[in-house]
Order: sequence, then structure tokens, then C-alpha cells
Amino acid sequence: MLLFNMHLLWLVMMGAFMGMAAAQASCDPRTQYAKDGGCCQMCGPGTSMSNSDCENPRCDPCGEDEFQEKYTNASKCERQRYCDSHKNFEEPGQRSKTEKYNCKCKYGFHCSSEECLTCVEHTPCAPGFGVKSIGNHSYDTVCERCAPGTFSNETSWSGVCHKWTKCAVGDHEEESGTDTTDKKCASSARRHIIIIVIVVIAVVVVVILLLIYQGCIKRKAKGYFKPEPCQQQETPKMETKILMPMTPEENDDNEDSHELSSEGLTEKGNRVMQERGKEEIISRQESQLDSQEDSFEKIVS
Repeated sequence: MLLFNMHLLWLVMMGAFMGMAAAQASCDPRTQYAKDGGCCQMCGPGTSMSNSDCENPRCDPCGEDEFQEKYTNASKCERQRYCDSHKNFEEPGQRSKTEKYNCKCKYGFHCSSEECLTCVEHTPCAPGFGVKSIGNHSYDTVCERCAPGTFSNETSWSGVCHKWTKCAVGDHEEESGTDTTDKKCASSARRHIIIIVIVVIAVVVVVILLLIYQGCIKRKAKGYFKPEPCQQQETPKMETKILMPMTPEENDDNEDSHELSSEGLTEKGNRVMQERGKEEIISRQESQLDSQEDSFEKIVS
């Protein structure tokens, strides 16, 4: 009898357990939780549950510096981590209430350990070494020696190796470069001579062009002020009068008229002075032409 009762109790317990398992299997594990054989609603991310009403729980938003990443039936939100600026962490801005905020190291610093309880400065690369990879929040800077033909003369956790200076055409290498110094170049004397010759040729060409230009100006001025030749004035034709031989009586009576005839008379009885007037006109024109030429030479000079 006792054995029968024990067997019956075992069956009841198994049935209750299977019922509870079936009830839990029917609940949504993301948004519900099982309670008293039923499924109850949880509060959403960013909130906490302030009462235990299974169907209509009361959900309050998380407070300042608090968060809740997923659905929950917890009565309190989780606290955000405090980022101490004295440990070289960045000052946090507006924090989310649905995500956990991870403290970040300042620029130029990285976490000192996997837990990142504090931040330390990146390791600087010494002269002769350059940065292979710049450090970030999680990792330190990695340095490497400068390759041949490159150099680094500074101590820095962000500087890289630079190539040696390439000497220009006509220059020569005065001092070879190393992994910490750059190559030094110097100008050769041949280059200086070439530059001087080019400058002298340029100056000579400019002077020649100026002389040619001034010569053209003078020729144009001379052509502009050159006096035009005076037009020869027409002189009246000389009228000659043939005198017939006269008798002594006529010669005495006409003595005065003969004296006038020696000077020349026109048909109307006017005296003719052509040759004398012509000589005076020509001499006056020549003197005017000489004075004009003297004035032009003074202007040009």
C-alpha cells in the first residue's frame, strides 16, 4: 500500500512539472517571463518595472546615467560606468538609456589593460624610427627603423620617415643623408656662370631694342618736321622792245625816252625790273630755307 501511494505521488509531481515546462515553453523568451504557470509581459529597453502586474506592468524610464539594454522585469536600471578625466578618459556626452557606454581614452592615449581601468600615453618613436601603425583606444603605437633613403629627426608617436631631398639639376650632393638627417645639396659654380651669362645676354638685348626704338622715334620726328621745298614763283616774262635807229634830231628829242628804254618798258609803258626782282626773290627764299633747317636741327638734338 505504501508503495502504491509513493508511485501515485511520483506521477502527480511529474504531471505538475510537465505542465510548468509546457507553460514556460509557450512564453516568448525575449518579451515575456513565466509566473504561476502563465506568461507575463516584461518592460522594454530603457525602462524598469515598478509593479508586478502580469498583464499590464508599469514601466518607468531609466534615470540619468542609467541604462537597460533589453526587455526586463527588473525593478531597477543598471548604472553607466563613470569615466574619470583624471585617468585620461574622454568626457562623455549625452549617454543612451538603451546601451551601455564604454569609456574612451583621449587622443594619443590607449588602455593600460584589457579592463581599461585607466589610459596611458602612446609610446613615441625615437629619431631614426618612424610610425608603422598609429596607436588608438585599444593599442599602442608601433615603431620601425627608417629604411635606406629615408630619415626621421623627431621624437613622435605619429611621425613617419621622410625621403631624402633630391638635388636639383646642376646641384651636387654636399653631405649624404642618414636615418636621422636629410641629404644636403649645394649649387655648383657652373650653374652660377650660366645664370650670369643669361642675365648679361638679356640686358644686351634690351639695350639694343631700346636703341633701335629711339632711332625709329628720331627718324619719325625728322620726317614730321622736314620743311617742304618752297614752290618757285612764276616771274613775268620779260618784254623786250626793239629800238630802231634814229636820226640825230630824233636822238636828241628822244634822249629821255631812250634812257627809259634801256631799263625796259612794257607795251603799256611800265618799267620792267624782272631780272633784278628775280634775283632778290631767289636770295630771300634761300635764306628762309637755311633758317628752317637750323631750327629743325635744334629741335631734333
